[in-house]
Order: sequence, then structure tokens, then C-alpha cells
Amino acid sequence: MGRMTTQVDRWKRTMIAAGAAALALGALGGGAVEAAELRLLSSFNSTQKPTYAVLEQYLANVKEIGGDAIQIKISGPEVVPIFEQLQPVVSGVFDMLYTHPVFHAGDGGLALTVDAIAIDPIARRKAGVWAFVDEFYQKKHGLKLVAMMSVSRSGYHLFTKEPLSPAGDLAGRKVRGTPTYHGVIRALGAEPVVLPGSQIYSALQKGVVDGAGWPAAGMVSMKHYEVASYRLRPTFGVATQPVLVNLEAWKNLTAAEQKILLDAGVLTELQMPWIGDEIQAEEDKTLDGLGVKVVELSPEMADKVQAAFIESIWALGDTCCSPDAAALRKLALAAGLTQ
Repeated sequence: MGRMTTQVDRWKRTMIAAGAAALALGALGGGAVEAAELRLLSSFNSTQKPTYAVLEQYLANVKEIGGDAIQIKISGPEVVPIFEQLQPVVSGVFDMLYTHPVFHAGDGGLALTVDAIAIDPIARRKAGVWAFVDEFYQKKHGLKLVAMMSVSRSGYHLFTKEPLSPAGDLAGRKVRGTPTYHGVIRALGAEPVVLPGSQIYSALQKGVVDGAGWPAAGMVSMKHYEVASYRLRPTFGVATQPVLVNLEAWKNLTAAEQKILLDAGVLTELQMPWIGDEIQAEEDKTLDGLGVKVVELSPEMADKVQAAFIESIWALGDTCCSPDAAALRKLALAAGLTQ
């Protein structure tokens, strides 16, 4: 981990220097450089840690690499509901989108399949996964991929009001989850219920659902610990969040500005697994203190859950994006990054 941190820091210094040099050249060529102003639509707000922390880290890197060259104004799900956010960015009402692609699965959310691909950001790029997703979104949606960042290495989990049944499952219960979680929920014998993340608390409180799926860190910021007493382990999958830019807005940026957004993406992809792990460790410590109990799945059930997650994600990909999902899986399989 120490070696990796040193390498990331080295890349960070290189990117900052390159960004400054590119902006300086632009200023020499045409006078003072005016800041590019971009409107970003986010599926998450600041209460939804650690998912929002990924966006915060990306924006911090844009600032550190590019200074004041790019100004990004954020609007959240209170402005446009999460399942309706793709079209406003495609049409140019907003310039950028930070989301989880399962929210636009029905409209061609190929990037959701990256949740079934190992978290290694370097291997993803080397295998052609990143480039494949980028090309798909440009052709399908008129959107340019600039970052494809994982929340942490812990991925997802389920939390519940009651412990597992004597059989070690959740048979007969209702569990909130976007389609990302449906394979896992069904593998545990429960029925999935689709609800926005903002409604999880009230749904648990009112007994509409008996549990929920969410990134493995997030119970504290969303106060889910007040209405759920158990968290299931081990975790499963990886939560990957892209930043996409309207292609026309992208073409209107200078080469230097484009480089800032791309370099910030590379850097954030490298940083987030470690940053996310630190957030997860802090969260686990807090939840331990609050009395939220860890419930361990049996080894057999844990294997079943992980396999169900991966297969369900690729099945979602086939439903939304065939034959591209199959081609992407083939790339990932050849690189040993998925099952």
C-alpha cells in the first residue's frame, strides 16, 4: 500500500505540473484564460457519504490540477430525480453527470457492468474496459467518459432490521434495492423493492421493507443505524461511479481543459480505493459503537451471494446493452477481471 501511495503521489505531481504548463501555453497564445463554467448534475447529495465523497475528491483534483481554469456548479437529486437525470445531460440542459449507471439502466447503462469487474483501475484501462465504456457512451448517448471511479474496495452490503433466519437467509422478507442488488436479494430468499436511496429510512421505519442494499459505507451519514440493527458480511461487488460530459460541451472545451478533467479522473480512480477504505474503517468503528451488529453469512451463502451479484450484473448488461455487454465481459474475462 505504501508503494502504491507513493506512485499515486508521483502521478499527482506530474498531472498538476502538466495542467499548469498547458494552461500557461494557452495564456501565452491568446491572453488570459477565462474559466470554463460547467453545470454538473449529481445523483447524490452531501448527506450520502461515501458516494458523494468520490465526487468531492474528483472536484478537488480538478481544482488542484487546473486551478481556477474550470468552475463546476453542482445540482443534486432535489433538482432532477435520480432515475430521470440522463436525458437532461444528453440534451445539454446540464453539462456533466455524476451517477450510478443503474439509474439509467433501461436507457443503455452499460457502465453498470463495471460493478462486476475487479476494482484495479490500471488493469481496467490496460484491458480496454475504460475505453470500451467511453466509446459506448459517446456513440449511444453523446456523452464523454472522463472518470470511472470506485467508491471503495468494500463494495456493497445489505443491512436489516432483524438478524438472519435460522436457515441463514432472508427468506420471506422485502429488501430495498435498485436492480444492482436484485440477484443478491433473491439469492438470500428475499423480495427486492425498488426505492430511491432517500426513501430507505422511512421505508424501514414504517415497515415497508425489512432491509436495504447500499454501498458498504453510508449507514452513518444516512442515519440508517436508527432503523436497522444488523449489517451483513462479507460485502460483495464494487460500486463504480462515472463522470460523463455532454459531448458538445466537451468539444467546446480547450485541449488543456479536457486534459484537466481526464487527468483528475485518472487520479481519482487511483486514490478512491484507499480513501474509501479509510472511510469504511471509520464507519465500521462508529457502527460498532452504536451497537449495529455484524452478521456473517455462511461461507456457502457468501459464495452464492458473490456469484449471484456478478451474474445478475452481467444479465442486466445483456438486457440493456446487448451485444456490447457481452463484448465487454469478454474483454474483462480475458484480463482475469471478472467471472
